[in-house]
Amino acid sequence: MISSSQPRQASRGNELAGASAASLLLLASLMVFSSVLSAAPKTDVVVLINGDHITGEVKSLEYNQLKLSTDHMGTVYIEWDKIASLQSSQYLLLERTDGTRYYGQLVAGEGDSTLQVVRSVDEPVVSVDMAVVVRAQPIEGGDFINRLDGYVSAGLDMAKASDRRSIDFAGGLSARTRVRAWAIDGSINLTDDSAGDTSERYQLQGIYRQFHGDRNFYLGFGSFERNTELDLNLRTLAGPGYGRYFVQNNHAEWLGGLGVVYSHENYTGGETFDSVEGVLTTSFKLFRYDFPETDIGGSLSLLPSLTKSGRYRAEADLRAKYEFVDDLYFELKVYGSYDSQPPLADSEQSDYGLTTSLGYSF
Repeated sequence: MISSSQPRQASRGNELAGASAASLLLLASLMVFSSVLSAAPKTDVVVLINGDHITGEVKSLEYNQLKLSTDHMGTVYIEWDKIASLQSSQYLLLERTDGTRYYGQLVAGEGDSTLQVVRSVDEPVVSVDMAVVVRAQPIEGGDFINRLDGYVSAGLDMAKASDRRSIDFAGGLSARTRVRAWAIDGSINLTDDSAGDTSERYQLQGIYRQFHGDRNFYLGFGSFERNTELDLNLRTLAGPGYGRYFVQNNHAEWLGGLGVVYSHENYTGGETFDSVEGVLTTSFKLFRYDFPETDIGGSLSLLPSLTKSGRYRAEADLRAKYEFVDDLYFELKVYGSYDSQPPLADSEQSDYGLTTSLGYSF
């Protein structure tokens, strides 16, 4: 019994080590790839309140920081309230705290902390107070791949006392246009312990938002999930919804949504279950741009079954990211899943865990 389990444990350990090496290789590759993509003409001009001029390419504005790519200083982050004026030949989508959006190019202003937005040749220039602008993002111009935002992270945890090893990998891509946005996120968690048991947790989810009426938006979402801890081979769900930003400023963001989804579940043993579930979801993000740059966020989704009385599921996570070098960050994440009435009587009702990882955003 002992001799047969040792090769299996060694094999699983090798699999985890191989997955870790592959994850770190992909992390390094994406860092190099994103640096190549950043090589674009840099003609935007930032004028600071002290009179200094910086030329570069506006990448984004979020949480009171303007991200600017320059030729000689790399990527720099400038506090939004330290900028007197901004000029950009790119087409930017600007969002105010009340959800109002402007789309156009920025021409030179008077240095009075306002943005001069040129929406088209037939419309007058609009002056927008910079204090109420919470987000700016290039929308058109350049190839599609250059307009993508993304991240990738990998982590490996080991404990000698329990001979426990855990590999974590996550990544995602997102993009935004004038009226819509989409994002795809995936994660993998593999855990092996001294007893030779391996648990697997895979998630792939996508979300689509169609903006209208200030802070409101239509939702579309779908996901694939596998969790051997809950005897779940595969859960597939998809459905529509409606959402709203409740808070949207330079330091915080809070949104919520509701909807309905169709769910198809396949459990250990081949049992399958189809159901319709309601969705109540909310997420938040808090940001501190002083060193160390900190990003704290979380989400909670409650899914009551509309076809099986008394059953409801919940998914939650809480995470903290600390950026210690430009675009490189350390992340600590706590996650949990709960099912009040698992379809299989002997299945676990809950699964939770904590992961640490090193990540890179691009």
